[in-house]
Amino acid sequence: MYLVLAALFFLQLTLVNIIAIYGAKPDLGSLFVIFIAVFFGARPGLEAGFVFGLLKDIYSVDIFGVNTTALSLAGLSAGFLSPKLFRESRSTQSLVVFFFTLLYLLIHYAISSSIASISYIRFSEYLLLSFVPVALYTAAISVPAFPLLINLFGLKEDAEYL
Repeated sequence: MYLVLAALFFLQLTLVNIIAIYGAKPDLGSLFVIFIAVFFGARPGLEAGFVFGLLKDIYSVDIFGVNTTALSLAGLSAGFLSPKLFRESRSTQSLVVFFFTLLYLLIHYAISSSIASISYIRFSEYLLLSFVPVALYTAAISVPAFPLLINLFGLKEDAEYL
């Protein structure tokens, strides 16, 4: 898991900037955290969220700890919801990725704005111009990414995870 996490973090720092569409970039960290949470449960989702969030905090100029907290909470939440999901459905996977990426971004915004209390843009503008495009792009990337991750982790159709 940690090798895949490190590879995705490297791709997030390098490749994602190349495939940005009007400034919106997919968030590979939330995609991976949600995948782990959905297929392995709340505790691995929390762990993956903590590790990927910590890496983001180390390599960003953001308030330290905000990414770690927000991704951990998103991974934990997705993990708690995972037993109730039909995980084989691509549309369910995309909707879950969209929803929990949006949740991660909202938690990040709430924590950052409460700590910094500086806002240059209204929340509604942030939501429509930043959060929703990123969540949509990440959900779109999840369509080809989830089957690759399922094969990479050896989750088969007859396994208990699917």
